[in-house]
This record gives sequence, C-alpha cells and structure tokens, in this order.
Amino acid sequence: MPVELPGRVMSAGGRAVHVLDHHGDGPTVLLLGGCGVPYYAWDAVVTLLADRRVVRMDRPGLVATPWPGRLPTLAEEIATLADVVDWLRSAPVIVAHSMGGLHAEGLVRSHPERVAALVLVDGSVSRGSVSPGDGEGWRRLATVADTILRVVPVTRPLGSLGDRLISSMQSNRLGLTSPRPAAQRAVYRRPDAVASVIAEQAAYDKQIADLAALRDEAGWPVLPVRVLTGGGTGGASWIEEQSRLAELLGGQQVVVDDSRHLMMLDRPDVIADAVRSLHL
Repeated sequence: MPVELPGRVMSAGGRAVHVLDHHGDGPTVLLLGGCGVPYYAWDAVVTLLADRRVVRMDRPGLVATPWPGRLPTLAEEIATLADVVDWLRSAPVIVAHSMGGLHAEGLVRSHPERVAALVLVDGSVSRGSVSPGDGEGWRRLATVADTILRVVPVTRPLGSLGDRLISSMQSNRLGLTSPRPAAQRAVYRRPDAVASVIAEQAAYDKQIADLAALRDEAGWPVLPVRVLTGGGTGGASWIEEQSRLAELLGGQQVVVDDSRHLMMLDRPDVIADAVRSLHL
C-alpha cells in the first residue's frame, strides 16, 4: 500500500525541496539532515521541541521531489536555504547535521542577518588536502542508478536495504533489524532518492573546498554556536577536528560519548537541550 508522505513541496533557490512545518511559539528551528538523512530521522527531536515552531527540509531528490540530474553545489545549497529562511519570515536557529553543516555555515557567512543561532550535529569537516575533481563520473553513476531503478522495479528494495545497513552502522540505538518508519521504504524505493544520495556524497569534496574559499572571503558574525560531537563517530581524532571547528566558529563544543553519527536517533535530548540552551 502506498505511503502518504507528510509535508509539502516548495521552490527554493530554483529547486524543489520538501518541507514540514510544525507550528509553535518562540524562534523558529530549522532542521537540516546530512547526506541521505530524511525528515523522519528528526521525529524524536521534533517531539522534544513540541512547543517551538520546527521546520524540516529535505534537499532535492530525497523526499517527494526530483533529483535535478547533477551534483549539487555549495552556492545552490546557500541559495536554497536563503529562500527557505525568507519563507519562514524570521531568522531561525539552524540545526544542521553532517553535510548540512557546510550549507548552514555558508548561509551564515553569506547572509549573517538571516540566522539567529547555529547548532552543528557532527558537522562535516575537511578530510585534509583533497583535490576535488569535476565529479562527472559520480554524476554518471547516479544517472545509471536512477535509470536502473526505474527500468527494473524489482531492484528498488535495494535502496531501502542500503539505507537500513548504513543507518544501523551510524547509530548506537538503531540495529539492523530495528523497526523503521513506514516512510523509510517509500523514500528509499524512489530512484530519485538513491541518485540524490550518490550525487551529494560525490559533491562533498568540492563543497568543502568552496566553503574553505568562502571562509577566506567572508567573516564570521557574533552569534550563538553549539557543536555537538558524537563520541562514537571517529575516536579522538574526530573529537579534535570538531573542537577546531567549534573554535573557528567561536562556539561551544559538547562531546556526546554515547552517540554515533546519527545523533538525532541516539541522543535527540542533547540536540533539544542545545537548542534550549541558546535562550532565544
């Protein structure tokens, strides 16, 4: 039976994105997932912030929208976020997970007046001296995956199986056989979703490089920043990298020892507490 996905599709930055708007009081909280992390991963965080207006956004392709057929750029992501914030009609607290942190930081540097505060959840950092290519090979791979899933429907369960495997490796609480939201099957059986995840992963190094260039061009405003670090993500080196990120952004780091990369699943309370600690 088809699963009806909540929310709506809107145009932002010239692209179609999926958003869910949970009305409440206080400053708006905008939740941005990392690569391949859909809206439903934030369910527990939304519940803990039930008194707030909380908006969740899925980037193009992942939920109910088409994959644009190309690798996303940092400039596109910033333009999309800027339009979404304009739609919110107030500067939000942005809670950005993993790769979403690159986009949130880029927005702050480009449009500092549009963000009230920032919470990074295991935010992405540079992998070192990587020289990004043009990504054409990855774009072709995403296109091939999209085509195969459309032409051979029997392969579509592989998408949800892949998501199940990867998410169980990145969470302490979500096992391989743990119950999943009904939406998980619906989302990851879509060819667009699989293609978008491949494309976003392929775009990572170029977006890191573009953010480094933006850091050289644009300063960092004074605003509250929390950097939440999963202690089970990558050991001492990851904690140190996250500490440097917090220092760069003038923020406070919180190491969450009993969480891996998908902190919204492992410790949603820590994320909600970080939002409330901003006193906005």
